[in-house]
Amino acid sequence: MKVLLLVGALGLSLTGCAPFQRSSQSGYASPTTRYNDQDSREMVRDRTVRQTAYELGKDPAYLNESDLQEIRDRHTLRDLEKTLNSKKEKEQYSKVLPWFKNDAEKISFLSIPSIEGRQQWINSNKIWDRTLAPKQEMKDLVETQDIAMGMPQEYVRRSWGEPMNVEVSGNPLYKNERWKYERYATSPQGYRKETRFVYFEGGRVVGWETQ
Repeated sequence: MKVLLLVGALGLSLTGCAPFQRSSQSGYASPTTRYNDQDSREMVRDRTVRQTAYELGKDPAYLNESDLQEIRDRHTLRDLEKTLNSKKEKEQYSKVLPWFKNDAEKISFLSIPSIEGRQQWINSNKIWDRTLAPKQEMKDLVETQDIAMGMPQEYVRRSWGEPMNVEVSGNPLYKNERWKYERYATSPQGYRKETRFVYFEGGRVVGWETQ
């Protein structure tokens, strides 16, 4: 499987892709701006905050306090990820990354100071059970060879098989990737070859496009 490094951020590679699907939780549906304090107003003027807003699928021009808290959590997470120094720590985090439910779980995990303690956290929270007992929706998607928002990489493999190649954005640890597939689909003219791209953030599907 060929692995390439993307030069730019993954989000930039999506520009102009009309068929691209994005989560309904992206934040674009809420046009209400609300800033509770001076700190919040200062946040939205910060370039890093705006970049993180786009990373989370939110429009920096329309952020409420809940959105700002998500951005704070993401910054906390990135700072904690930088504390992973050893190869074992990075491998442990990378393996479990797609199975976290949200940033709060990632922060709880990374806040534990030892690799042994983190392993105990994994066991106590039965993280690996999530790989064995998917929700019925995920099971149905795999059986019909389909994918959906939030789907972990492992289930995309089960549904569509191994990708032709994988492009990695930034640090491979974070599993921000684009997978390429070529498949044959029916059309009024018969079968035609389609190229499909699936986009992942943190090892979970955030979008896809067909060419």
